Amino acid sequence: MAEYYYFASTLPMLDMTKEAPISYSGFMAAAKDNLSARDYRDLEKAVLSPSGDSAKLPVVRSWQEYVGKIRRMMNSMRAQKLGFPGYERKESGDRLLEEKIRRIIEDLDPLQAERAVLSLYFDFLSSEEGGSPFSSRALMIYALKLQLIERSSSFSEEKGSKEFDRLYKIIEEDIFR
Repeated sequence: MAEYYYFASTLPMLDMTKEAPISYSGFMAAAKDNLSARDYRDLEKAVLSPSGDSAKLPVVRSWQEYVGKIRRMMNSMRAQKLGFPGYERKESGDRLLEEKIRRIIEDLDPLQAERAVLSLYFDFLSSEEGGSPFSSRALMIYALKLQLIERSSSFSEEKGSKEFDRLYKIIEEDIFR
């Protein structure tokens, strides 16, 4: 595994509660100039919703497993809350994570819940950073974290309200035709 001491050390720190200090596209452009062709191809596979052969990369596989685990827990808890049969409580073995998800589902509005889930993902990725902070693996984690921050920052109450009004108007027009 290659080490990218200079490139990795020039990257700004990421904080889930703040705006991204660099755009994902800017990061990828810089990475293309600094990484080997193979490591750059692997870096391109480190996306929030990977597909195909991306799962062959250990960090992406680990990411997919964690996201799947969170989604299964949330789906099960939501189904139980709505009274759907067949969703009896299954122990995941991670009571702390179950409790965090339960609080997200029960106590938060949809926007706060989405941000809380993104924070869970960010924390998971932070826990996976062990080893060399200069490795291509660390850069993949950085890319994933950067995408999470950009997704969280993309939520706007004003944009959401406009979109709701637009959709509501379409529904009204369909009803009254």
